[in-house]
Parts: sequence; C-alpha cells; structure tokens
Amino acid sequence: YCKQFNGGKDKVIFATKEDLAGPSKITLPESDPAPGLILPNGDINWNCPCLGGMATGPCGVEFREAFSCFHYSEVEPKGSDCYEAFSQMQSCFSKYPTVYNKSGENDDGDVELEAQMKVDELLEGTKEDREATVEASPDESQVERKK
Repeated sequence: YCKQFNGGKDKVIFATKEDLAGPSKITLPESDPAPGLILPNGDINWNCPCLGGMATGPCGVEFREAFSCFHYSEVEPKGSDCYEAFSQMQSCFSKYPTVYNKSGENDDGDVELEAQMKVDELLEGTKEDREATVEASPDESQVERKK
C-alpha cells in the first residue's frame, strides 16, 4: 500500500515479502527506434551518438555551424560555400588537441586531418541517409494515379 505524509509530494510505498517475491506486473512501453543523424523532417539530430560528442565539446558551436552549413548547402559542389565555417572549426580543434587528437600528439596537422576525417565520415552518413530515402520513395512511374 502507499501512504502520503503531511500532504507532501512524496509517497511511501510499503511492500511485504510476498509482494516482492512474485514476478513484476509492470510492462514497459516499447521504445521508438533511435533516429539517425538526419531526422525525418530533414533537420540534423544533434543528439545522435554518431556525432561522438563533437556537437557539445569545446568546439561544439563551430562544429554545428560548419556541419549545418554543409547539410543545408545547395551549391555545387555541395558545401563549397562552407569553407570559412570549416576553417573556423578546424582552427578551434587545433586549440584543443587533447580533446580532438586521438593519437595524443600535439601535431596541428593530425588534429585537422582527424577532424576532417570525422566530418567526412558524418557527411558520408548523410549521403547514405538521403540515398536510402530516395530508394524508399516511389518514383512517378510506380505511383498509380487515381482520377
């Protein structure tokens, strides 16, 4: 049974050994599948574990600006208008070599290379997400038109 004292917000639950001996009667709701890097509405999922914390680290603002610029870029080649944002991000990465340099060395070239590799890896994922969306969408030849 449950008792609330002095009208407070807390409740005290009393249970006997018999109450606790049986199997639980609680069922948890099924969790929704975790969204990927790109949400169904096309926005970037900054909470995606695939970002490896880059969106929240000491250079998180610079990373988000550069990645957003690329994601929403409409010029060809894609992202060619984002040079300044990526340059600022890589400059920030070089200020925090212990955070962004996995090898542990303080070589700015390594930091920039690793940062670029991480960004390339993430961008490849967005390309695959777009291709999967296109493949999953019926084209006009597959859609039966009703009059």
